[in-house]
Amino acid sequence: MRTNETADERRRRIGEAVWRIVRRDGINAVSTRSVATEAGMVLGSLRHYFPRQSDVIAFAMQLVADRSSERIRGIVALAGDEGPDAQQLIEQYLPFDVERREEMEVWLVFAGAAVSDPSLATVKRDSDATMLAVIRRVVAARSPSGTPASELDRAAGRLRALIDGMAAHLVGPYPALEPDEASAIVSEELRRLGS
Repeated sequence: MRTNETADERRRRIGEAVWRIVRRDGINAVSTRSVATEAGMVLGSLRHYFPRQSDVIAFAMQLVADRSSERIRGIVALAGDEGPDAQQLIEQYLPFDVERREEMEVWLVFAGAAVSDPSLATVKRDSDATMLAVIRRVVAARSPSGTPASELDRAAGRLRALIDGMAAHLVGPYPALEPDEASAIVSEELRRLGS
């Protein structure tokens, strides 16, 4: 165990251990014992932070959502008077680099498991709502002034569905879409919003 870690750093390390297990062996291989081994800690230490297996899986899923939110907050904080770049914000939800690719691969597994796991379903619902709120702000900023709220909601829903679909096609051993193609699609969609 790393004695100079904070509790938050240790939790993050545990969550990332869950990700490695999920990516390498699948979600059914996740157990408190396998996570403790992967994280390089004794089982009792893991249980101090996560008493149940479901707790550690829900945390690992939440960690994926938190990371994309952190990236978006960073972009917004660095934006000038004109506000953040819409394309850059939207692309935070797409696996264009190694970090986001790993996150998306485990997110898709967790999202599938959320169908029958209420604790994961809650994380997914909250993450979906956060993502939709970001997309809705982008859509509102890019749409003509006076666009009805119902139209903005439909446009945000379409863009979210497009992003979700592209994200799924950008991961796995045989991606059906390349990052530059997905980026061009996002750019085209954002241009349509302003017309």
